[in-house]
Amino acid sequence: MWPCVASGLYQTDNQGQSGQINWASSNYWSSSTNANNTTNAWNVNFNDGNVNNNDKSNNNYVWCVRAGA
Repeated sequence: MWPCVASGLYQTDNQGQSGQINWASSNYWSSSTNANNTTNAWNVNFNDGNVNNNDKSNNNYVWCVRAGA
């Protein structure tokens, strides 16, 4: 499961300008399947930081990231 911070998320654009990212106060999928129930995957609630697992057919948000700077 990936770590997550529920608030204070920031980004830097290609000119080095920083600012707060707009995000929905909702559940975001992680990339991790629940090992005890492989039909479920882990998610993090960006509103309160709560970690849960839900059926993979549920509609949750995704947060795309890329490696490197």
